Amino acid sequence: MGRLCPAGLLATFGLLVHTACAQKATLQGNDCTAAGAYTLCQNLWGADTGVGSQTTTLLSFSGNSVSWSTTYQWSQSPDNVKSYPNVGHNTAKGMQVCFLTSPPEQQDSERIAKLQDIVSAPTSWQWTYQSASSDLRADVSYDLWTGVPQSGDPASAASSYEIMIWLSNRGGVGGIGNVVAPNIQIGGHTWNLKYGPNSNWNVFSFITAEGDITNFNADLNDFFQYLIDNQGVAKTQYLQAIQTGTEPFTGSATLVINNFSVSVSTTEDQSTSSPSPSTSPSPTQASSAKGQSGPSSDASSTTGANASFSKDESSTPASTHNTEPPVIQTTDTPVEGGIRRAGGPQCFLRPPGQSLAKRRARRSWFARLFT
Repeated sequence: MGRLCPAGLLATFGLLVHTACAQKATLQGNDCTAAGAYTLCQNLWGADTGVGSQTTTLLSFSGNSVSWSTTYQWSQSPDNVKSYPNVGHNTAKGMQVCFLTSPPEQQDSERIAKLQDIVSAPTSWQWTYQSASSDLRADVSYDLWTGVPQSGDPASAASSYEIMIWLSNRGGVGGIGNVVAPNIQIGGHTWNLKYGPNSNWNVFSFITAEGDITNFNADLNDFFQYLIDNQGVAKTQYLQAIQTGTEPFTGSATLVINNFSVSVSTTEDQSTSSPSPSTSPSPTQASSAKGQSGPSSDASSTTGANASFSKDESSTPASTHNTEPPVIQTTDTPVEGGIRRAGGPQCFLRPPGQSLAKRRARRSWFARLFT
């Protein structure tokens, strides 16, 4: 059964009966909709660079799983992404800007996680192209965001890294930058890792070297640990967002996500679920491996350890939490053309009864997200 709608209550025979919002819902324009543990968005950030149309449909959700589809046709500007229909995980540890139904006093906004605190992040994704044109240029990808501050939006100046995992790259599309590690084995699959900077953050793209991976089961923490150990990503980076979807460039297709799920387990989760220790304090784990230098460095990157989850002594810049109420994401202003752009926060829904406000989604490594 799907998660209950905030207003999904009916009075029947004197009892309150919950109505599930796991029914089909089709999105138009730049609409978003709640989908249980996720938020589903059209995100037509690059539509102005081409000609076409797109709809996205929520099929079902239950617990930590969601199913949805998107149908599109796009032409012109073959090197420009037209959109990023996607689901964003509402409670990915980190900034936690994506609460949809809980009142502010119930939002666990203090639960934040550095990469070093993540014990596991199991994910499962089964998808298929129900139809696809022979000239389709598109990827199917994870979009993961990390940053130095404890608060702030992903795909903004608060972000240090965008980490993409491409399960498909039809039509020869490729990630930003150059290949820095070919044919690496992570999560039971082979990838070519690309790296490149954008105007505000750096981008790592794990691009499938096997063709389409339509049944993907892995631990995202394996990708984080690889970047810490081999590419100079700091283990003190905060996880900001987990998004999954598709980036169409040109062509037409119907992509069906039969099932997607992800969860994040941290050392905090383990400590709260474990019995209280005796009077003897637990020893502090220390870093034992030093991360190798990555393809480039910035102020947010330091060396990191692989197998330890010790707290880092370095402090992170203070930042103000976003206190604005969520709003439905819309885009009505042309954006500059770019080869590929980044996901941007997807979880801005205004609670029922409040007026809607427009928000411009700038999913770009040439321009930051702003309202």
